[in-house]
Amino acid sequence: MVLGTAALVHGCGSSALPPGGEPPPVDAALCSPQAEALEFHGAVTPADAKTYRMLPFEVTAGTGRIELSYQWTESGVLPSTPLTATTLDLGLWDQHGYRSAEGFRGWSGSRQGRIDNDQVPVFVEAAQAERGYLPGAIEPGVWSAELGIAAVAPEGAEWRVKVECKAAAGVTPANDPVDAGHVARIVPGWYHGDFHMHAYHSNPNAPDWAGFIEQARAAQLDFLMVTEYVTGAHWRTLGAVQRANPDLLIWPGREIITYFGHATTHGETPGVIDYRHGFEDVTLGAIQLRAKAAGALFQINHPTSFPGPVFANFCRGCEFTLGDQIDWDTVDTIEILNGPVMATAADLGVPVPGLQIENPFMSTALNLWDEQLRQGHRITGVSGSDSKGVEPDQAERERRGYGSSVTAVYAESLSRAALTAAIQAGHAYVRTRGVARSPTLEFSATTADGQSGIFGDTLKVAEDVPVALHVRVGGAQGQSLHYLRDGRVVAIVPITSDDFEDHREVLREPSSEGPLGTIWRIETRDLASRTTLGNPVFLQAP
Repeated sequence: MVLGTAALVHGCGSSALPPGGEPPPVDAALCSPQAEALEFHGAVTPADAKTYRMLPFEVTAGTGRIELSYQWTESGVLPSTPLTATTLDLGLWDQHGYRSAEGFRGWSGSRQGRIDNDQVPVFVEAAQAERGYLPGAIEPGVWSAELGIAAVAPEGAEWRVKVECKAAAGVTPANDPVDAGHVARIVPGWYHGDFHMHAYHSNPNAPDWAGFIEQARAAQLDFLMVTEYVTGAHWRTLGAVQRANPDLLIWPGREIITYFGHATTHGETPGVIDYRHGFEDVTLGAIQLRAKAAGALFQINHPTSFPGPVFANFCRGCEFTLGDQIDWDTVDTIEILNGPVMATAADLGVPVPGLQIENPFMSTALNLWDEQLRQGHRITGVSGSDSKGVEPDQAERERRGYGSSVTAVYAESLSRAALTAAIQAGHAYVRTRGVARSPTLEFSATTADGQSGIFGDTLKVAEDVPVALHVRVGGAQGQSLHYLRDGRVVAIVPITSDDFEDHREVLREPSSEGPLGTIWRIETRDLASRTTLGNPVFLQAP
């Protein structure tokens, strides 16, 4: 059955609904194992970019499997390029409603529609589901396919979504979540994590969980932030993986893909699953508020990467433009490095063969972070590989795979509770080339009256009272140590040995300091790029 979209598409505007509120009733075509497949079709223009279309269909009793497939074609005669191409995303909501966390059944982004532009189905049934989707009983009622219009070519595009209901049998698998109280190690120390890891549910070629763990161990990671795209499908299944690897800490979260910027919640938030900022009354600020109330850490991802308008189609929503929509005081972490520290032409989407430079979006992210700190927002700088675990060889795994950059966190134990406290305290620094290939870094501050602190700590001092900074760098002979005050480099010191120490006395700078006081932080660099990035110490008026 072929259906147009005029009477069957709803939820495209900005009508105000209460959280979890239901839309007005709509006509929905019947989807049944006894009937032919449903097809929705329509067209989009650039004005439709960054919006959503909900395609309702009524599932009849006796349905045990639902399959979704879709495709799109550019309308114009001009050849498509990565900077101009259309990208449409696909998701599914069940009879509980498309505004209910309970109704969310999965999201696969644009991957199904991109495979040779053919209709490759995703599916859900009681016993199993496609990657990124949730298995569970197929109940009668009005379901909705979700078409996300991420980007549209200048001349527009035409799309088609196919929905097929089939019979199937099976039992919904029991939930087996990670034990959030698991303590992997009980001793204080530096623990290394990757704050942005996509895995099984984010890519059709991603490794299974055994392969994921194998790659994480090879990168010498201690805690694994499993941040699948949009979905929480992995929250239900990683308990067995944690039990099989008790010396690691598995910390599931999700990446919130909005068309205006990406964020991450570290921690399971089953009652907070939305991501569609700008759709009806959905806002990232409300998502942040509810996720924090659920106990998750909230992170801003790659905030300055691939800015619009040039890269708007190439990387949909990658640049974070929702700074006025969130509460910066409850942002826990920000990616000051996303992806490889050394970027190639392919990473940047530019036709320059042989290009390899320091990731240009790291400098702009650092500038944004410094500005937020100066404004008084205590946010911990972290890094994330953003890897999908599909790097083709060892060299690419080292450059951009899991743990290709890491964040070292000093915590009282390898547990969520201890790491959460340490992360929020800023007791961390970034090793931009991973554990094996980056220097180690120690940074402390002390005063004559006995105050002391490390990365992230605050010392209370009068403006004319000197503070002693102590830096120790391991494995960086031939590099340079940079001191930054309030975001500006004020001293550069050659590193002359692989066990190098530097001491200096500094003062507050009341003329330039903000609500957090004078901000001192350090970096190390070689001729190619920065190799470590330290979180600050703060010198504040008594």
